[in-house]
Amino acid sequence: MSGEAMREITVEAVLNDPYDGAVRLLGDAQRFGFELKKLALATRPEGMVSATLILRVPISVDTRLVAARLARHPTVSHVDARAAASALLDCTQGMVA
Repeated sequence: MSGEAMREITVEAVLNDPYDGAVRLLGDAQRFGFELKKLALATRPEGMVSATLILRVPISVDTRLVAARLARHPTVSHVDARAAASALLDCTQGMVA
């Protein structure tokens, strides 16, 4: 991926377990070679935790694919991903192949 143009995407995930979910999201982002710009965790009113990651990814990487790959973990119940110029893309765990 070196030398390829990069863009920032924002990933928002709902986690059933904040520790396990955050570790899995970060592990996958690292494994895919994405650069982490920001990670923020916040408790939601219903007791679940939301994670917001800002990642730098190659322009050739499909944002929907990033959302689908990050949504595959049991502790990650929902993932939305968006690029700066695109609409919000939604991927729920049940829809991942």
